[in-house]
Amino acid sequence: MRSVAGIPCLQSMVTMRDGARLNTFVYLPPTGGPAYPVILQRTPYGIVDAEAGSRTDCTRGWLPSPDAPMRGSILRGYRNIVAHGYAAVYQDTRGRYGSEGEDRVYADDAADGFDTLEWISNQPWSNGRIGMSGSSAGATTTFAAASQRHPSLRAFFAQVGGSSIYDDVVYEGNAIEMERLWLWVVRNIPGLSRSHRDSVMRRFGITEETLEHIAACASERCARLEAAARENPPFVGSDDWMHLPLTRYPDFSTWQPFLDEILTHPAPDAFRARHDFRRTIDIPGFHATTWYDIFQTSVIAAFDDIQARAGNQLLWIGPNHHYFIYETNFWPRDPYFEWFDHWL
Repeated sequence: MRSVAGIPCLQSMVTMRDGARLNTFVYLPPTGGPAYPVILQRTPYGIVDAEAGSRTDCTRGWLPSPDAPMRGSILRGYRNIVAHGYAAVYQDTRGRYGSEGEDRVYADDAADGFDTLEWISNQPWSNGRIGMSGSSAGATTTFAAASQRHPSLRAFFAQVGGSSIYDDVVYEGNAIEMERLWLWVVRNIPGLSRSHRDSVMRRFGITEETLEHIAACASERCARLEAAARENPPFVGSDDWMHLPLTRYPDFSTWQPFLDEILTHPAPDAFRARHDFRRTIDIPGFHATTWYDIFQTSVIAAFDDIQARAGNQLLWIGPNHHYFIYETNFWPRDPYFEWFDHWL
């Protein structure tokens, strides 16, 4: 056990059912115990601060800026969480930052979330009452884990995230969201883990040097895509946007091979149904979105579906766009700890 600013902390590589180990930080209240209720947050965006020298150093766990305390896919920060009497658990999702395995764009987050909840529930510092929270991608990983109905998961707090990743996000309205998919994938190449990179090099028989060259090409292609999206008319004058076939898209599909799997399910099927996370959730949930959030329809659908089936859901809708939810003045008061204090 280590300590940061008087807060006990530890790092563990938590083993999933297939043997992949996920980088996990635990922060404990400095008083009380020995067992606490737990708030788990799983994110593909990294759990260390930007200046950390190691992706597995729990003393450099991510914290929101004092100037923007609501900002980030990890909500409220471990210092606030432990101050309210909870153990805080952060985890890099599969194939991201300090975690092993290959990133497959939410395909493993239901099973990995369940396995992580199982691990937490068996730790001596856990009292077996767990909540989950997250924003944007972190909300989607929360929905994914909640869909597996682990008995220790009692409630969640999810904001501006997709609850049915293919029906609502990738194929919203049954039309593929190329801008959302392409640009999100390439912007997140830097966070892919050593394990993911090794898997890609083995799959395609390429060297590290070649992979880095492809990353540079992907970055240049992304810049062209973004520029073309701002033109008038947008998209249609760009060879990058008009490229066919969509599968084996240059550069992007090398770094993220699962793109081709995503693109082969243009109509509802069993694959897409497995990623409709909201259809099996039956625990209390707090849902937050904005009127112009890109995932607003998915958040409202999750609230409607789960409320009709299980009850005990709350929906909070505020003004403006996706990122405005991180502004302090979005919240007339902060309901985060009120929610978890009630259910945990």
